Amino acid sequence: MKLKTFIAMGLLSMFGLGGCNAQQKDNTAKQELSYTMDKNAQRHSYFLLTITKGCSFRALLNDIPIKEHFAGWSFDGELFLNQYIVKSGIQKLKIEFYPVKGYEENSFDDEKPIYLEVRKYIKGDTPELLDYDTISINPIPKIEKGTTHYVYETEFHANVPYNIPILDECVRLDTISNIEELAKEKYNELKILYEKRKYAQFLQEFDISKQRIAVANYYREGRMEKENKWVIDAMKEAYKKVAPIENYKMQFYGNGKLVTLIDKTDSLATFRLDDRGDSFWPVTFYLGMCRGSDKLEILFE
Repeated sequence: MKLKTFIAMGLLSMFGLGGCNAQQKDNTAKQELSYTMDKNAQRHSYFLLTITKGCSFRALLNDIPIKEHFAGWSFDGELFLNQYIVKSGIQKLKIEFYPVKGYEENSFDDEKPIYLEVRKYIKGDTPELLDYDTISINPIPKIEKGTTHYVYETEFHANVPYNIPILDECVRLDTISNIEELAKEKYNELKILYEKRKYAQFLQEFDISKQRIAVANYYREGRMEKENKWVIDAMKEAYKKVAPIENYKMQFYGNGKLVTLIDKTDSLATFRLDDRGDSFWPVTFYLGMCRGSDKLEILFE
């Protein structure tokens, strides 16, 4: 079965305002995101330039996965970081490096197998390609050939004009005894919405995350509606079913305040659009629970 590759990091985003302190009046009510924005401050955008040869990796910012690369010998690209930055200050970057599957003996067999660079762009949601400053981070020491697992951790300071206290408003999920039951219940609830073609309600479940992304990425009004329409049209055209929620394991992120279910076999998202054909589309999201609530909701994707 082939992985649908045109979107592997989760759903794209939709414009609106959503958040933990909302009260739903009906099934179509929008939620409100709690955040502040300094309209006079510079809108910085942060990227992580990542170049690897002969290794796989998982990158996390502030204990939230931003990219997983476990297919192929190399990776070369910029990862947009803003949607994982909730306020100005110290940002914690962690990269877990692994051998390439099937080439374990030769992994890290290069003079410079890994290069990382944090870049700060000056111009909001349309940064100029050459208009950036490089932020100094700790160098990566040479990784010995045959290493089975290497973890690199560093910090950098970010200045953003917004403050989104979304995780401050959440409880630790890894202390809740029935969290697995609650997570699976939420996954199946989403599965039912999608398979009953209640696409508006299905997308509404992503409101909080999407509005957080809109704020952090300085989206102009209307941009997310366009992205959202493209994504749901692609889904509806290709997939009518969601794979059974099974053969999974729980993973906690966000310092215990986020949970997701991943497949035990391939480590991809358990929630996957799948018509039992030759391809599937994994939809990655992270659930959280606001204080005073007993419900899980999608906070990151």
